[in-house]
Amino acid sequence: MNRNPNALSRRDIIRAAGAATLAPALPAQTAAPALNAAAGVDRVTILPGKTYLRGWAGYGDPPPVDPPRRQPGAPPPAPAPTGPAPSVAWSKLSGPGQVKFANPAAAVTTATFSAPGAYVLQLAASNGASNAVSTLNVSVETAPPKLQLEAVNTKRFKVNSRFWNARLKNQIVNWIPHCIGIINRDDVILGQGGIDNFVEAGKKLRGEKAGLHKGYVFSNAWVHQTVEAMSIALMMDPQGDAEIIAAHKRFRETLDDWIPKILSAQEPDGYLQTAFTLDRESPRGPVESSRFGHWEPRHRGDHEGYVAGYFLESAINHYLMTERKDSRLYDAARKLADCWHSNLGPAPKKPWYDGHQQMEQGLVRFGRFVNDMEGGGKGDKYIATAKFLLDCRYTAAVDPVRDRQSYDQSHLPVIEQYEALGHSVRAAYTYSGMADVAVETHDPDYQSAVKSLWSNVVDKKYYLTGGIGAVGSFEGFGPNYALGNDGYCEACASCGMIFFHWKMNLAYHDARYVDNYEETIYNALLGSVDLDAKNFYYTNPLDASLGRSSWHVCPCCVGNIPRTLLMVPTWAYAKAPDGVYVNLYIGSTVTLESAAGTEIEMVQQTDYPWSGKVLITVNPKASKRFTVRLRAPNRTTSALYTPSPQVNGILSLKVNGAAVKPVISKGYAAITRTWKPGDRIELELPLAPQRITPSERIESTRGKIALRYGPMIYNIEQADQDITRPVSTSAPLTAEWQGDLLGGVTAIKSRFADGSPLLAVPNYARANRTPDLPPEAGPMAADPSYYMGPGVKSPKALEAAAEQRKRRQRRPPVSVVWMKRA
Repeated sequence: MNRNPNALSRRDIIRAAGAATLAPALPAQTAAPALNAAAGVDRVTILPGKTYLRGWAGYGDPPPVDPPRRQPGAPPPAPAPTGPAPSVAWSKLSGPGQVKFANPAAAVTTATFSAPGAYVLQLAASNGASNAVSTLNVSVETAPPKLQLEAVNTKRFKVNSRFWNARLKNQIVNWIPHCIGIINRDDVILGQGGIDNFVEAGKKLRGEKAGLHKGYVFSNAWVHQTVEAMSIALMMDPQGDAEIIAAHKRFRETLDDWIPKILSAQEPDGYLQTAFTLDRESPRGPVESSRFGHWEPRHRGDHEGYVAGYFLESAINHYLMTERKDSRLYDAARKLADCWHSNLGPAPKKPWYDGHQQMEQGLVRFGRFVNDMEGGGKGDKYIATAKFLLDCRYTAAVDPVRDRQSYDQSHLPVIEQYEALGHSVRAAYTYSGMADVAVETHDPDYQSAVKSLWSNVVDKKYYLTGGIGAVGSFEGFGPNYALGNDGYCEACASCGMIFFHWKMNLAYHDARYVDNYEETIYNALLGSVDLDAKNFYYTNPLDASLGRSSWHVCPCCVGNIPRTLLMVPTWAYAKAPDGVYVNLYIGSTVTLESAAGTEIEMVQQTDYPWSGKVLITVNPKASKRFTVRLRAPNRTTSALYTPSPQVNGILSLKVNGAAVKPVISKGYAAITRTWKPGDRIELELPLAPQRITPSERIESTRGKIALRYGPMIYNIEQADQDITRPVSTSAPLTAEWQGDLLGGVTAIKSRFADGSPLLAVPNYARANRTPDLPPEAGPMAADPSYYMGPGVKSPKALEAAAEQRKRRQRRPPVSVVWMKRA
């Protein structure tokens, strides 16, 4: 996370070093360069929208998405090969309808389609002596429904689930209190910056002497996330559990202490970020805050929108938790949103975009919430501001080299982005915000980009666990199918993908997106914390060789994990004018307000994911006719992975004891009737062990298989067996409940190729039985030389990071998802 816009990024250094290494080995060019053409990436187009074509024809390789930056004084790069100027022509190779190109003789143009279906477009180039062609695939689809499903805000709820009670209780009684304790400290060295920054900013705004800002410029974020996590946790009924009751008491006391401190740091115009209010540290001494103007292009990397977006979201859940009785954070959030709306927008306002997205989706969520609370379209202006921020990416660049990077998804206008590139958390937040805007505006170009990006991620850049982000050097996406088992899979990226999948479900009314976010929740996100919820993974590679840690030099995930996991009502249900969508099967009691024109209490009794039997009691406030749609899971969540045998759908379904044979549409079994309090739905979901075969296009998993049971991916661990041996592909797979293993799990048993027994455990429970496993990031050091200010790493910190990389490379994995196939 480089703060210095003039500094070379890690990517540039690596690229430059690689070029320098390879240059002497390259043969001298003797022949005329060959003509080349590049049509672009595959994509989806939503009718009646157009697709943006950015083809290229020339000599040598197509230009990179991000032109490398040169070190000062470095010689210029070798010029690109040249030759006669080529002509180009776009054409349709195949497809069911007509294709109209705005200018078929221009490499950069647009195309529209007359009918849905699969198309292949060709870009042909010619220089009179030679020719070159390149193709791309376009899946043309009809638009999503005009009316999106309505999100269920998290309000008072109960959880009664053998699986989820343990997971959520530990978040509430262990992890969130741990985060509170660290945030309250003022002596943290690695990952510093907590409530103390708000206290000092408040002093400065009152005219008192104040200290310097501590930690990264985005350190306010984990405070806001933890406020939101506490607020959601307080909405979960403790049901008499003394430990949860005690944690709830601490949360209320903490909120009473923190909220005045947070509000004291809000500037008179509503702006709120302590890194811009306080003076900052630097290796050359303090830097006065007057040098940090708000929304300046050279400070895009300072996370103004990232921090602000989390504050808006924390205010929503705090307001709901207090049943709209305490509006302090909500009012402050309105003031902050008004500040952004008043300053950023079409002329005479200011164009701008943030280097780390979050405000975009925060503004849409807040705008919708204001409309729900106050009506009259009072939140529409915040939604419009969110769209403006997205539309400014690329177009509002001041320095094209600095301001247009795939790293933060500003390399193209957002409606022209069809491939997931760059930093995976920033990308997921961008795409999630774009999905919001697509729903609000019904803009087919936004819809096309969103669907293209989702498809590219899920079918070409998606880990089996539902995680994203393969490349550690910039925490982001690699090329298609580059999915190394040591991939990054940052926990925050999993949170971002859950929100992205969820919004696609709201837009398309399709259960396939729920299948994906269920997978990410049960594997990538739950697996980021240990079973006791006392340590966490920042990164979640599928080959685990290091342990979790209690904190991190960049603790951006610490509050994101609990706030996401605790949103049970939001993930479990959605609403429509004609009824209720049941998305997740979790033993729980949730009341849905204004669903199908009434209030409906939904009570689930189930031992899912260990058992497929589910009993749902539907309790409308009054008898009423509406539809209950039940998700029929499909375990094939990506084109990259093929499970066998197929274990999908619903085995049986009854209403009040009578069998029902519903039609499955878009992954839902719909039951329409007049529902009265106490009506019971009984269903059974198929659960059986499956072998998963990966795509041959993924190099790291060739010749390997994986195991799954229901929504859960499984690991084999060194704690149980020698995991380097090949496994049998013909030995039976059996699922067996083991109550004394890892807090109680359904294990999968089979055989290795040599006949010895194999035991596999769920991915979320991996790396919990190796106490001497070195932590992912070292403990919080008491040595100030580890840290020298925001974004500035000391030599000692860099040495520690290098040693951690070596440690990971040296250590063989102790837990793996992908097993060698005999």
